[in-house]
Amino acid sequence: MPKKLIFLFLLSSFFAIGQTKSNSKSETYTSRKELYSIKYNPDHWIKNPESESWDVEFHDKYSLVNAYFIEYDYFISDKKLKSTIEEEYKEFGKIKNLKIYKKKINSIEVNYFECELDYNDYLYKYQGFFYSGKGGSIQMQYGAQAEAIEHNQNLIDELNNGISIIN
Repeated sequence: MPKKLIFLFLLSSFFAIGQTKSNSKSETYTSRKELYSIKYNPDHWIKNPESESWDVEFHDKYSLVNAYFIEYDYFISDKKLKSTIEEEYKEFGKIKNLKIYKKKINSIEVNYFECELDYNDYLYKYQGFFYSGKGGSIQMQYGAQAEAIEHNQNLIDELNNGISIIN
């Protein structure tokens, strides 16, 4: 009798695992140079069909958090990271509390950054990373009002963890 119960438990576990995998959706964006891919859940992230200044843009299903990805045809050195980030935001105001640190995302060691920007009396938070590799550098950036970033950090981590180098 106990062997039958164990067998039924294992069998039901396999069915539960199979159902979980088949219910999860995944789409893939491949970078223009075909060096990187981003797997994302379309129930959580919507890919914008057109972008004028980024290779691809995403937003969460409530349009609270925006994500931007771009491939540069040049390398961004560690020495230029701070000035590159400051230049990127200068038309919106002066960034505050800029932190840059090394972080590992899917075996890719990146320069991760976090900062704040006071724009029209609203506090915005930005975070993301730069990575220099084969073919130049890439940047992934997230931006939203401070509260939206804090409440949706798990979605940001999910999209970050979807990036990988194509071999």
